[in-house]
Amino acid sequence: MKIIKSILVLISSVFLLLFLLLLFDMADYDSSYVNRKALVLDVKNLNSRYSLNTISFLRKNFLIYATKISKKYKEKWSIESEEKRLKYPEYKIISGKTANFSKSINTSEDYKNYSDWLRSNGNNYSVRFSALKNINKQNVKKLELAWTYKSNESLGREIQANPVVENGFIYTPTPGNYIVCINGKNGQEVWRYKVENDRAAKRGLLIWKNSSDKFSRIFFTDNESKLISLNAKTGKKIKSFGNEGEINIGISPIAPLIIDNYLIVATFKQDLQVYDVLSGKLLWKYYLHESKNSFLFANFKGGYPWGGISADNNRGIVFLTTGNPWPLFNGVDRSGSNLYANSIIAVDIRNKKKLWHFQEVSHDIWNLDIGATPILTTIKKDNISIDVVIALTKLGNTIILDRVTGETIFDFVKKRAPTSKIPGERTAIYQPDVKLPEPICRNQFKKEYITNIGKKNYNYILSIVENANFGFFKPHEFGKKNIIIGKCVRWAGASVDPDINRMYVSADIKADIIEIKLSTDDKFSFYGGYTPLIDLDGYPGIKPPWGTLTSMNLNNGKIVWQVPLGEHESLTKKGVPITGTSNKSGATATAGGLVFVSGTTDKKIRAFNSANGEELWSYKLPFIGTAPPTSYMIDGKQYIIIPAFDFLNKGDKLLSFSIK
Repeated sequence: MKIIKSILVLISSVFLLLFLLLLFDMADYDSSYVNRKALVLDVKNLNSRYSLNTISFLRKNFLIYATKISKKYKEKWSIESEEKRLKYPEYKIISGKTANFSKSINTSEDYKNYSDWLRSNGNNYSVRFSALKNINKQNVKKLELAWTYKSNESLGREIQANPVVENGFIYTPTPGNYIVCINGKNGQEVWRYKVENDRAAKRGLLIWKNSSDKFSRIFFTDNESKLISLNAKTGKKIKSFGNEGEINIGISPIAPLIIDNYLIVATFKQDLQVYDVLSGKLLWKYYLHESKNSFLFANFKGGYPWGGISADNNRGIVFLTTGNPWPLFNGVDRSGSNLYANSIIAVDIRNKKKLWHFQEVSHDIWNLDIGATPILTTIKKDNISIDVVIALTKLGNTIILDRVTGETIFDFVKKRAPTSKIPGERTAIYQPDVKLPEPICRNQFKKEYITNIGKKNYNYILSIVENANFGFFKPHEFGKKNIIIGKCVRWAGASVDPDINRMYVSADIKADIIEIKLSTDDKFSFYGGYTPLIDLDGYPGIKPPWGTLTSMNLNNGKIVWQVPLGEHESLTKKGVPITGTSNKSGATATAGGLVFVSGTTDKKIRAFNSANGEELWSYKLPFIGTAPPTSYMIDGKQYIIIPAFDFLNKGDKLLSFSIK
């Protein structure tokens, strides 16, 4: 009997220990949040394989029995009722604001960049617009290569950061994971700093000077865990900042920003973190997630602010856009809207509170997040100047909101969405069907979009389409593929001319096939992935254009012009009109009446007439441009620089252009 008791005690002790380890793995303790409990127990915090497997086992077995004996769970894991959905009105409209706009306190000069380019995307407003006009529509044909910089490194990491410039010196990451300082006149390297972790300044960096310092400071993340500060003159860590020049923040690929003496960064911990800019001391954090604690069902992860952040310096407001919820194509456990994923969020830094949020896609199961940095500018409506924030989305929508209240300037139309055929999945009742501002691209697949380049290609794509689902926010279905268009505008976002309220944005337009499968050992779990819809020749399976550059009048939401961006020379030789190509590096407009853009598969950087979209100049780069161009001036001469990189050959160059 004693032996049995001892065995039972041992077994109980083991189970208790395992349970405590599970609770420990669920725990997240952080007392620095101003809007969240210090201790949070949540299954989404789990990291260890043991914990994840345990929760998966418990969840599966709980649902096996719960769906047999509980009416609540039987209903939850039934097929969603289409009949109930049809009782809702077909459309729901959030009316555009017509009066009582927040008083404008900005002028167009606030947004412009001149000789310097102090933050990726230009400045805190992220308009990515150069007020320089020495290079203009009249002389751009004389633009020539001034110099080329090569890092001579073997590692292949794509450079997506828009280089920054101060006093004629360029600061940029390199594929070999260095931050380098380059002489803007001749391309000579001044210094380099090796970043040990994942990827230095993946999507941007910041240069800033304190009034009492004799040098400027560079701030950037390593995309893995750290925010780092360097002396811009020497390339050495600033030892008085944080822990010998760095602080632990968690994953963040985007450029930080500064308001007053607050250094602000958004991270994959789903938070906004605020530090003292000089000492690196943590001041407080704001949690960017709205969900209840979960133990068997993980609610949702994701909603990460990976696109970028911007700031209204005068009002002390930070704006950020967020990604989609996880799991990616499976929304069964994460019921509801999944706030604040797929959203624009405004946070009052001086008063430590969220002002508002605006969600585009609710309960996203298609990977339709908002990946571009929000842009701050001033538009005119009924001759009233309105300070607004603009968010461009993967659906090609341009969301324009009153900067202080978050109210939409144009009617935001929502349409009743289809129900799901997957047990347990509950789609959102309404999804966006925006009419104005006019969408940048086609954002739902239709049969008439099938490629028209060759009869064989048409028939091949038709055979796929006839056996697939597609259309307005069509949910996924077991045993049937789902075709979507949904990667239109991504991280590179747009450029805005604040003098005339024109926006210039490049788009990558193609269709993808999403296919989901039920897990072999768990009827309550499924997973999915997507592949591109391509024809027999490897081109997109939809009608061109496949890449575009678009100009929009932000005052009225109307497209001014749209032209194909990029060329497949092999198709042009066959007599096919210019199709545009896949692209993702973004455009930069200037006061010279030009829009510079690269990133196309034909490896060219181009200059377009900003008034009508006419191509005025181009140059064949050695590799594809991988970030938006930057413009700066030294000794009265204007330069345009572009990073270019090749994954396969691991080649990289930074090219600078000027007029002699």
